[in-house]
Amino acid sequence: MSALSIFRVHDAQVKVRSDSSVRVTEVTHLYPVLMRRVVAPRTVQEIADALKSSPGPVSVGGGRNSMGGQTATPDGLQIDMRNFRGVVAFDSAARTITVHSGTRWREVQDTIDKHGLAVKIMQTYNTFTVGGALSVNAHGRYIGQGPIVRSVRNITLVLADGRIVTASRDQNPELFFAAIGGYGAVGVIADVTLDLAVNSRIRREDEKMPVSSYAGYFRRKVRDDSTVIFHNADMYPPSYENIHVVSYRRTAEPVTIRARLLPRDQAAWSHRTAYSMITSWPGGRWLREHAIDPILYRDNPVTWRNYEASYDISELEPESRDQETYVLQEYFVPADSFDVFVPRMRRILRDHDVNAVNVSVRHALPDSGTFLAWAPNEVFAFVLYYKQSTDAAARREVGRWTRELIDAAIRTGGRYYLPYQPLATRDQFARAYRRSNELFAVKRRVDPSNKFTNALWDLYEPAPNGSYPPVTAQRMPATLPGEVRISLDSLHGYVRDESAELITHPEWDLVYSSDAYARWLAAGKRPSGFPYVSSIGTFWRAYQHTWLAGHNRYSFPIGKHVMLGVIGVSTAIEYGLKGVYENTIGRLSELDMPRGGTDEDRYAAQVAKRYVDLIEQRGWYEFGFADALKGLWSLPTSGPGPVRKWERRFALSAEYGIKSLYATLIGFGTQSAYSADETQRQLVVAGWNDSIARQPGALSRIKAVKKLDRGYTLLSIPRYNPFRDALVALSDYSSTLRIAELSGAEIVTVSGTAPLRWEAPPRTAVLLAHEVPIDSTRNRVLMQTNARDLLDVLHQLRSEGKFQIEHIYDY
Repeated sequence: MSALSIFRVHDAQVKVRSDSSVRVTEVTHLYPVLMRRVVAPRTVQEIADALKSSPGPVSVGGGRNSMGGQTATPDGLQIDMRNFRGVVAFDSAARTITVHSGTRWREVQDTIDKHGLAVKIMQTYNTFTVGGALSVNAHGRYIGQGPIVRSVRNITLVLADGRIVTASRDQNPELFFAAIGGYGAVGVIADVTLDLAVNSRIRREDEKMPVSSYAGYFRRKVRDDSTVIFHNADMYPPSYENIHVVSYRRTAEPVTIRARLLPRDQAAWSHRTAYSMITSWPGGRWLREHAIDPILYRDNPVTWRNYEASYDISELEPESRDQETYVLQEYFVPADSFDVFVPRMRRILRDHDVNAVNVSVRHALPDSGTFLAWAPNEVFAFVLYYKQSTDAAARREVGRWTRELIDAAIRTGGRYYLPYQPLATRDQFARAYRRSNELFAVKRRVDPSNKFTNALWDLYEPAPNGSYPPVTAQRMPATLPGEVRISLDSLHGYVRDESAELITHPEWDLVYSSDAYARWLAAGKRPSGFPYVSSIGTFWRAYQHTWLAGHNRYSFPIGKHVMLGVIGVSTAIEYGLKGVYENTIGRLSELDMPRGGTDEDRYAAQVAKRYVDLIEQRGWYEFGFADALKGLWSLPTSGPGPVRKWERRFALSAEYGIKSLYATLIGFGTQSAYSADETQRQLVVAGWNDSIARQPGALSRIKAVKKLDRGYTLLSIPRYNPFRDALVALSDYSSTLRIAELSGAEIVTVSGTAPLRWEAPPRTAVLLAHEVPIDSTRNRVLMQTNARDLLDVLHQLRSEGKFQIEHIYDY
């Protein structure tokens, strides 16, 4: 996930330079993609001109409700169709309408409702664009219908070279069946002609039954009843044993709700509260099944068909998608395999404790034409609506159970739906969509340069010879292939907690303070002048800002807060006592301090430097304070400045002695509570060449662990300073090498110092900037970037020469 935009930046004193790229996201916010540019045409000719002027890659976007980057590809051009809207032609007698593809279904309804007509097939929600619905071959709750292709008469298609063609079942049928349900693979759907239906009055009916009874009930009472317009059935989690069946039948009764359409914006606190309660409260699902639904369905209203088809997707929008987000998945199973698939699905959802709102069951008649038909035969659709966390660990877990569900559907003779997270392996895609080779054959004919692509086709489109070419740094997909993910998930110690990227920074602030103190002493400056109070403040500021930056995304463990609190308080006590002492007794002894200091002063500077060298790579409690104390008393007892010598000797003895005892206790407790940490960190890159590792210096520390699918390579680098130095050296290859993820994380944190009025490079998020206590001309800056942009950012920082990189967090 490229998700820098979700972090809250608090009082940072550094600006980020504007980026010419455009961040394109989708409804879940899980797959934002940085595009080179976005164009928003208003005419067919403008679409054609945009395609003629762009060599690619090009993606097509509408309402951006597909949930896996199907409307975008990194560093490409997106044609945003939302301004290409409006009715082109309408024939109420023939019951047809032609619209521009960027038109929302609501706009279609506004036009046809006054003529007593309704959309024949569409999604449950009317917020989507018509072109987007065709691109995914959408469906709704309509009985006796199925995929939207069954209501499409013809389309106007703009091809890769700018040609404008008409396609239908009779004219250019291969383009018609490749474009509808083709996810923008062969062209831009421009104008669409649709069949319409009569806007009849409908009456709602509902009942609850065991899931085991549903398939028989549907065959007897719904499937062949021409009076049923809408029908769906919601399975109740977490048992998935009961199902709530809802049908809307055509009726001659007068309407009980006078409105012909629902309001446009239906977002309300009641919806957000209900979904939050179902997915978060203890017993929330029980309340939904036994209290909320019985209240909501306590009567049988009569409405217009258009009213029931005018739900606005805003009703599903939560207050925030930063830490948690609602997501859809869908599986299609042959109608006669309902009772085979349900137990398999139930077991997987239970085993993985999926936080489901419900599983909604729909029905669809066959689509024998489109190349990516999800209903080549009569099917039941299982629409899973669930909540997941947005962090990397949660996304990996979703990938695991999603692939299990895909396998369950395929083994039952079914398919999975492609508008959602692209988590399937290529083998799963090929087994589910066996005619995909026909789609790609048409694509190669009309788009030979492969101009049209997106996150979906970056993963699943093969080369003409059927192979999958290695990815490159210039065309690295927005997400890793399922094959790579499975391989990485099996590696012990590979995955690290992404939240530690942030919450580790306050501990490193103490390293920076210790380093500053060591450099202060090494420069021969008097200890009494060191800014102890400011150094205490930087720790608490670091703690506050990193927590504020990440708490919307991560749930930081309480143990970490306790540890940081203990560290902060003990540091405040240490620095406070030291500051008081050095500015009283220590300052008096400085009156007897010779030029260059005493042997003890110089020894203290050496110990401080050795201490910093150690804590940059290991815990502070591993430092040999007892050895430092022993070395102190091996110094000559006589020499210039005797008062200063003995004052230093006793002051340092007290410091080293107390720290030695404290370190022994902390070290024993740490070894008892925690296992030894990994000494290496691993990252996945595209474009690796073994000759890079043969270069001298920092690059020689990088080891290629294994080759992964599609040309990705797993690398291993020692932690701490070698890690920083190796990545900085790798930035020399930023034009040919790109990082996909680092120890399972897609976000990387970098700290360093920069001049006060410095501006951070694009594609970074500055989380914290404060003046360096010992240098009022520089700020210490904490910033984050996406792993895929890290080498570019490091290269730019080095080229400009103003930012001194201190640490790249390997947590």
